[in-house]
Amino acid sequence: MHVRAVLVLGNKVTRERVVLRELTFREGDTLAQEVLAAAVRRSTENLLNTGLFNTVNLVPVPIGQGEVVVQVHLNERWYLWPAPILEVGGDPNFNTWWLTRDLGRLNWGGYLYRYNARGMNETAYVLAQFGYTQRFAAKYRVPFLDRSGRWSLSVGGGYHQQREITVGTADNERIFFRPAEGHARIEWNMEAELGLRRAHDVRHAFRVGHRDARVVDSVAWSWPDHFNDGARRLAFITLGYTVIRDRRDSRVFPRTGRYAELRVDRLGLGGPHAPDNTVLYATVKEWWTPADRWTLAIGLRGRSTLGPPIPYFLQEGLGYAHYVRGYEYYVIDGQHFALGRFNALFTLLRPRIQRLGFMPMEAFRTLHLALYINAFIDGGRVWDDRYAAANPLANTWMHGAGLGLDLVTSYDQVLRAESALNGRGELGFFLHFTQPF
Repeated sequence: MHVRAVLVLGNKVTRERVVLRELTFREGDTLAQEVLAAAVRRSTENLLNTGLFNTVNLVPVPIGQGEVVVQVHLNERWYLWPAPILEVGGDPNFNTWWLTRDLGRLNWGGYLYRYNARGMNETAYVLAQFGYTQRFAAKYRVPFLDRSGRWSLSVGGGYHQQREITVGTADNERIFFRPAEGHARIEWNMEAELGLRRAHDVRHAFRVGHRDARVVDSVAWSWPDHFNDGARRLAFITLGYTVIRDRRDSRVFPRTGRYAELRVDRLGLGGPHAPDNTVLYATVKEWWTPADRWTLAIGLRGRSTLGPPIPYFLQEGLGYAHYVRGYEYYVIDGQHFALGRFNALFTLLRPRIQRLGFMPMEAFRTLHLALYINAFIDGGRVWDDRYAAANPLANTWMHGAGLGLDLVTSYDQVLRAESALNGRGELGFFLHFTQPF
């Protein structure tokens, strides 16, 4: 089939070049019918994954023998968001916070987002956050530095301060410190990232940043490993590189595809008491559908810290962003970790789009809903040569299994309610607000 033309319809804000950048075919291409059909499917996924549109519909319209015009029908989202913040600040996750329900451990405030600025998929935000952690930040991302759309740039920075901080763990529970007056730790940070997207599914990122953190004397004296050597200040430059290959059908809640990421960060170039560490992070994930309503998924990830002992402030094990399901109440500090996850999803409610005609604004008239039963098994381990004596879960394999319900709805919102049994024989009920992978 010869693609005579590509017509972009419904893009009141988004510029046409942003849309055309996501298509895996071009005007003037000649493709076999099955190849064109596959290109239309992948192009639709690419456009939805930009986060700019509620719905995307690509329609090849025959206009003659062996010729088509591809119509790209778009329904744009709302792009200016004063987004409120009400989140857990003093705990690793919502479930840990729920044990105490201490309102003083919540963060509150707001973002002001401007998505799709100038119609070029540029994103800007400013942040003002109060409560447990006070943060003030701003960031701007430009995805089209050149006409080809290969190079992007983002710059940002911020300031945050905490009255109470985590200074260690015992029995895999965190130890907190709060000074009588003032803030336990304050930090300034800034970062610039140059991105390269030579192909639709492969992205590279090159980063440079600076961090400057300070703690009160009591932390430096009582927990000298917080910044190492009893330092009161830690200031250093960071360099980083990431490569991602993303073939997921959806970045919000995948059901088919593959994802692979490799990240390398160098922590410490110059500055007082600068660290001297290299951090490696890698993950591979795959989703497939053996039957119409079934999705199977497997994921592996790991993190390794190379070099001399890293300051406690910068180390990361399991229990924060990464965790074995069933162990949400525990923190396992360490220099290296490995985590594996397996999911089996059954579709209770197929993804559907409902038009809400009573809504006054077009951007909010599209309601997306999907509901899944989720059966899972996780396994993981943290390797720790500094704090293991006080934390029995370190240097041991952990496993958890359970069942849950996953709700996926409009504007990329995911709610997971899960019941999990961990390797200690403990049964718990947990809520999460991200996809399981």
